[in-house]
Amino acid sequence: MQGHNTLTMTLPAEWLKKFNIKPGDEINLSEKDNGLFISIEKINGGKKAEFNIDGMDIPTIWKYFMAVYREGYDEVSIRFSPDTKLESPYKFFTQHKADLKYEKKCNKKTAIEFFHEMVNRFLGFEVTDHGKDFVLIKELSQATSKEFENSLRRVFLLIQQMSEETCEALKTKNPKILSHIHDVDINLDKFHDYCIRILNKNINKDQRKTSLLFSTLYLLELTGDEFKNISHHLIYDFGKADFKNIEDLADSIRQQFNLYYGLFYKYDLNLITEISTIDKNRYFEVLKIYKKTKNEEEKEIFHHLRIISRYINALLELRIEMEF
Repeated sequence: MQGHNTLTMTLPAEWLKKFNIKPGDEINLSEKDNGLFISIEKINGGKKAEFNIDGMDIPTIWKYFMAVYREGYDEVSIRFSPDTKLESPYKFFTQHKADLKYEKKCNKKTAIEFFHEMVNRFLGFEVTDHGKDFVLIKELSQATSKEFENSLRRVFLLIQQMSEETCEALKTKNPKILSHIHDVDINLDKFHDYCIRILNKNINKDQRKTSLLFSTLYLLELTGDEFKNISHHLIYDFGKADFKNIEDLADSIRQQFNLYYGLFYKYDLNLITEISTIDKNRYFEVLKIYKKTKNEEEKEIFHHLRIISRYINALLELRIEMEF
């Protein structure tokens, strides 16, 4: 401390050299949750990215944009030829037939219209400027740990909704129940990506826990994708096939995920035991259930349910690791 109102802080020499900081340069000191963070973001105007979409198809544009969003960039400049025309960003978002509703013939959009529509999928991002050959997208709301918690809980609740509606569709032989699952999955991906973005922007806070959360989010997204695959089969491929032989299997997975959801927020050995008991009982019944399946439709859904059960077990292992 120097005088009554001046504080002096010593910074690591390697850090100063890495970012070419000299005496007299300004740095940014910000308060985030329960810590103070020193950065050069104020000098450089935050993390910026730029790429050109000429020659890219729509799935590749998605991959590039998701990469810079998840990595925590604050500003993205996207270049393109002035005469660029694109179809709906959601038409080729995935390869599933659930996207058929986006395949209706429609007029192609300008690149600016395309990105205005696409950015709605990314929390906190807005188009702030554009010209005949570029669009500028910026973060307008700062991500916080509270928003991370809210978004992560939304991911859980959306998967919970998927599991419950899948069980109901199998029991009632009514695939129409799942007609909106594609939109549920888009919301799940939106909150998943926002969580990844927040983790990347705060990666220095607790690297070990952050690593476990990255893995957890990855598995949660894959779990949601499997439920989406099931809905795709039920709606477009299998019609009103009979799934009575795997109804109990689907319900046991629903129970497991609900227990895991509770465990994630309140660690309890009894919940772990319950989850493991369901898994153990199912393990010894799997071959018997498979032999009972009478058609290819049941076998296909059986396969996806088995994949989900593996993901839940992996999620359980990660949650236990968080306690140590």
